[in-house]
Amino acid sequence: MGSIDISEWGRIGTEQVMRIDLSQPNGMSVSCINYGARLVSLLVPDRAGKSENIVLGLADAEAYGNDQASFGATVGPVAGRIAEGKWGTVQLEQNAGENHIHGGSRGWGQQFWNFTTEETAEAVTVTFTLESTPEAVGYPGRLQAKISYSLDAEGCLTITMTGACSEETLFNPTSHIYFNLSGEAKRPITEHILQLACEEVLELDTDKLPTGKKRAVDGTAFDFREATVIGDAIQKKPEGFDDVFLMHSDEQKQLVLSDAGSGREMALSSNRSSIVLFSTTDMNEPYLVNGRPMQSHLGLAIEAQEMPDAIHHPGWDNIVLAPNTLATRVQNYNFTW
Repeated sequence: MGSIDISEWGRIGTEQVMRIDLSQPNGMSVSCINYGARLVSLLVPDRAGKSENIVLGLADAEAYGNDQASFGATVGPVAGRIAEGKWGTVQLEQNAGENHIHGGSRGWGQQFWNFTTEETAEAVTVTFTLESTPEAVGYPGRLQAKISYSLDAEGCLTITMTGACSEETLFNPTSHIYFNLSGEAKRPITEHILQLACEEVLELDTDKLPTGKKRAVDGTAFDFREATVIGDAIQKKPEGFDDVFLMHSDEQKQLVLSDAGSGREMALSSNRSSIVLFSTTDMNEPYLVNGRPMQSHLGLAIEAQEMPDAIHHPGWDNIVLAPNTLATRVQNYNFTW
């Protein structure tokens, strides 16, 4: 049976940062904090049974308070960019040039969440709740958000996101987790093997906004329909990936990521229509990640969501949340080793 441990992990300003550790006897454990409803560590055994952290994490609470790259954060209410920050007559904060990104400067990843825990024979779970305040960034209404992380004994981490609001508003959150299956980021993700249930990607402009066109992956660096070494794909696209892959949401496995050196494999399934992949190419930064300076290709951010800027493209995903309705988004991460 799994276990849950709760401890104080430091402070951000005057606020207390709490760390919640979910563990299972198979050697897997998940650690989350109440700041940003963030996942800060995910231990998974390798083929020899050694459990190591397979996500990029910062050193302490203070580092997360200064974080600008959304390490492990729950991003919302809307992930990605919204052109000019406009939704009809609503003007959102323009925090990326003229555009809005990741819920604004006071988005979900920069707020403190309440939390509860639950321990059953099947799984251990932490559930974060937040009344998303609209004043800072312009979203209508007071969205009631709930994010749960549930770890079962079979090697599956399930992240469930729900939202409801008394007024019409927008809802398209994501989990901004950077993965490196080698363990403790000992090798770059260029050695990882990636496979996607994806036939098309969105064409993006110089501001990383969708142009409205979809492009077939056939014959391009975006073609991961067969298992492909990430480094081989980056050789075809030296600037790396920060792109939107359109997924078959009915596929049992939308994404499979594996690392031959450790024997670890992660399969992602969800009810989301797209996955943004960010390869951290040229992300050379002075701050420490997993005990070393952040460097190019240290992690792969995997952001399951609905299509970015969908509100400006008729016929794309509907990210408008009708009043007094419940939206549910689920991501299942199944691990083997």
